[in-house]
Amino acid sequence: MSSVRLRRLAADYRLLEDYIRRHPRLRLVQSEGDPPEKYQVEYRVKGLRQVDDETTVVGQHLVEVALPRNYPRTPPVCRMLTPVFHPNIAPHAICVGDHWSAGEPLWSIIARIGEMLAYQSYNTKSPLNGEAARWVESSQARLPLDTVSMLVDEQAWPASPSPSRSESEATATGGPGSQDVHEKDQGGAKDARIRIGCSSCGSEYRVAADMVGKRVRCKKCQNIIQI
Repeated sequence: MSSVRLRRLAADYRLLEDYIRRHPRLRLVQSEGDPPEKYQVEYRVKGLRQVDDETTVVGQHLVEVALPRNYPRTPPVCRMLTPVFHPNIAPHAICVGDHWSAGEPLWSIIARIGEMLAYQSYNTKSPLNGEAARWVESSQARLPLDTVSMLVDEQAWPASPSPSRSESEATATGGPGSQDVHEKDQGGAKDARIRIGCSSCGSEYRVAADMVGKRVRCKKCQNIIQI
């Protein structure tokens, strides 16, 4: 095993262990390898399961994540060990590769799976489970099933009002974490904003300055952005 792969596996394990330790809805059931190349993670979030052709809400799920030999050039292989009813989850696979990039840490994959199980995330256009996709289309008012945040220190994205003239004319030159600050007066108060960029897809956002140090998810590609 190459030293580069060993360092990546060790870093993933360290960050994942810390993430799961701090998230009240997750438990690391077991890991295999030193550093680990396979994990079993328990989620305690509301999801769906079909029992005797009936769709039932369940609150516990078990997921296996295996890191292939050419990881991180290719995404982890993820599968359910307990049945789930979801458009993008089949018995043999969880579809996490659509937004995969080699720089995404393993804990972020675990977070994204949790969002899928809770029906915060789904894609009905290219489903693995057509029946579940049809259920989603007819059940929008019931979603998400669980509103838990899978990011342990996430703050909600600020509302996105129509940009002011100065914002519209601003040049997009700042990279990720750049400290371009925009201030606008609202009833005499100044709302400090900073511009951040997604390292994966290049999308840019303006967020409140007091969110520095937090992590948020890119709305376009689902990459985690450290502010």
